[in-house]
Amino acid sequence: MSDRANVQSIDALKEAKAALAAFAQDVGAVLANVDGDVARMGQWITLERPSHWKREVRKREDDVNRARQEISRKHLVSAPEPANTVLERKVLARCLRRVEEAQKRAEATRRWSGTWDKQTLLARGAIAALAEHIRSDIPRAIARIDRMIE
Repeated sequence: MSDRANVQSIDALKEAKAALAAFAQDVGAVLANVDGDVARMGQWITLERPSHWKREVRKREDDVNRARQEISRKHLVSAPEPANTVLERKVLARCLRRVEEAQKRAEATRRWSGTWDKQTLLARGAIAALAEHIRSDIPRAIARIDRMIE
């Protein structure tokens, strides 16, 4: 089997050269977009989400305190008779569940932040390797096609 192609048409070589150049340009743009998306996601997961969940935990803890104050207020207002605080206790239970949910999400965000950083390093290494191949191999292939055309 021959290692060489038997190309008879110079126009076919010119089309291949143009297609290869367009491919290199498209891949470069895609890799730049991917890198930007990775950076934005990293910022979101390491900066924005932790502060969001920290605020949410505080806000939900404030809701718990308000629910407890409402129960205490109702006890004081109805004294000496026992107060009916069934609805208020349901609200308090819901608020406590919401605080627990926010705390779990904050913890999950912290865990995923570390995982994201590790995976980002691996992905960026692969992206850089591919970009380097595109930057070096494609121009060499185009130069070879030019020599074939000549």
